[in-house]
Amino acid sequence: MVRTGAIGEFIAVNYSGGPVFEEAARRIAQAGWRLEVHSIDAEDYKSEIAAYEKIHAQLGIGDLRWVVAHVPYITSDYLARLKKIGGGVNLSSWRYLAGVGPAAGPPFRRILDSGIPAGIGGDGAQLATINPWVQAYYATTGKNALGDVINDGQQITRQEMLQLYTRANQWFLGGLDEKLLGSLEVGRLGDVVVLSDDYFKVPDEQLKKIKSVLTVVGGVVVHKSREFSI
Repeated sequence: MVRTGAIGEFIAVNYSGGPVFEEAARRIAQAGWRLEVHSIDAEDYKSEIAAYEKIHAQLGIGDLRWVVAHVPYITSDYLARLKKIGGGVNLSSWRYLAGVGPAAGPPFRRILDSGIPAGIGGDGAQLATINPWVQAYYATTGKNALGDVINDGQQITRQEMLQLYTRANQWFLGGLDEKLLGSLEVGRLGDVVVLSDDYFKVPDEQLKKIKSVLTVVGGVVVHKSREFSI
């Protein structure tokens, strides 16, 4: 079943702010919806977060979990401002294909250290790989598709990456799904994979080659490799 979780990632022709953007955001707040907009340059997130703050002062959005996505260049002060009004950041490793160094972003380390709600997932396949293991490779090594380090100083651990892809994403779901997905606990859906390799032990280059040999969704086997077909 597909459910609507939020509105975005464009709410106006000028996605980075302005009067039309602010009016659209105001109506979204009045409707009580979650909003997610995207940031891809060194300036757009500033006007987006300023607009969020303006709407928050008028209507209060602290419980709506408004998000800015991608944020390759977001700074510590704007992370703090977004966190203060109850916001979060949604990340991906799209710079693996499109980025150049030395600070291609997103600043994974800075974001995690800020304590703001953060999660990671795929992006449009025309922009980025949707393979989670390639995304893990980029976030933990800072290396792009050519093997060049383009996000130095912002690498995170494999444990932190796993957290971003699973339990941390509960915050972005909200509603019933927040209590059903994202972790293996009694009362939640039985979603689990058995991997071809040990995620925590394989060499960095092997991360990109990990695959599922058994996938269970809601307690039902939806994929199995040959060794599980006997």
